[in-house]
Parts: sequence; structure tokens; C-alpha cells
Amino acid sequence: MDKIAFYSGSLPIYWNSLILTLAAATAICFFLAFYLGKSGNGAAGFAVVPLAIVLGLVCARFFHWYCQSDSYTGFTAAMTNYAEGGYALMGVFLGCVLAAALTRVICLHRNLPEMLDAMSMAACAGMAVGRLSALFNASDRGQVLESFRSLPIASPVNNAVSGAVEYRLATFALQSMVALALFIGLAVFYNKGQKRGKLRDGDTCLLFLLLYGASQVVLD
Repeated sequence: MDKIAFYSGSLPIYWNSLILTLAAATAICFFLAFYLGKSGNGAAGFAVVPLAIVLGLVCARFFHWYCQSDSYTGFTAAMTNYAEGGYALMGVFLGCVLAAALTRVICLHRNLPEMLDAMSMAACAGMAVGRLSALFNASDRGQVLESFRSLPIASPVNNAVSGAVEYRLATFALQSMVALALFIGLAVFYNKGQKRGKLRDGDTCLLFLLLYGASQVVLD
């Protein structure tokens, strides 16, 4: 159950939503910083952001519906009512790639790997913040731990059947820490490569996919 941060009239605003919004803002700011700092192409940078948001939401909902179709009354309801239901992170990745590809097709920019590099580092920064949204619900936890009682290793959660407090592996905290470490590492790799002039466009994105994918195999 998500924890309510405050009410706007009769509308509840959840901590989970606030953290995810902050994560999206973090990713957008870092993307623009890296991309505009390298390319200076403001038209492509500011055009791809709203496009990535829209496509990311649509694709994230599609993947969530595909994986958990029993959570919805049907495909149409899942894809038209975004006030309820969930989202899958893999859809956000796809939406961002599609947005970058579409802006390349309409010739707002001519270097797709360059944009994907900036998106990769921004994704790490956004996920480092966004994973912390699980602090305010019972999601993204692992097995019950007996020897740990505090973050970042363990996090308390109420058992859905007995109501007893259980300390489970805080997978979300570990994922956040890994994303932060990847962001720092990739940013250093990217900046040093730019200064030396030996870094090929797209290498940072490929390194991100390799390292992030490997980390999620373990953490998931």
C-alpha cells in the first residue's frame, strides 16, 4: 500500500508518485546537461524530452499490461486509463529509444549514438532516485533476513497474511546504489573520453546496457 504524502483537496498525493516525478526531473536535467554540453543542439534536446515522456508512458503501460494482464479489465482500459495501474521500466527504455530515433528520422539531429549516450547516463541518475520510491510501499523486496534490521540491507514490511513485521532484503536500495555507482562511473568514463578525443559515440550507451543488464540479472 502506497503511503499518502498529502491531500490536494480530496485528491491523495502519494510519496511514490512524488519520488518518481523527482526521478523523471533528475533524468531530464542530466540528459540536457550531457547532450547540450556535447552537441549544443537545443532543438533536438528539447524536442526529444516531451516525446520520450509520452512514448515512455505508453510503452511502460503496454509492457505492464502484457506482463500482468489480469490487473486490467482489458487492453483498451489499460492503454486509455493512466490514472490506475502500473508501469514497467523496460517500456521507458523503449520509449526513449523510439523518441531518439524519431527525432533522427525528422532530421532534428544526425547522431543517434550521441543522444543515446546522454540518455544512458541520465537513466542511471533517474533510477538512482526512482528506486527509492519503494521506501513508501512494500514493493521491490527480497527474502526475509534474520541478521539485518536496517537499510541499505534490510527494510521492514508488514506480512500481508499475519500482519507481522518482516525484515526483507531491501532490493530497491541495492538497485539505487548500483544505479548511482553506474552513473558516477559512466560520467567519469564519458568525460575523460571526451577530453582525450578517443571515445566513440555510442560506446557509453553500450557500456551502460552491459553493466546495468548484468547487475539486474543478479538483483532481480
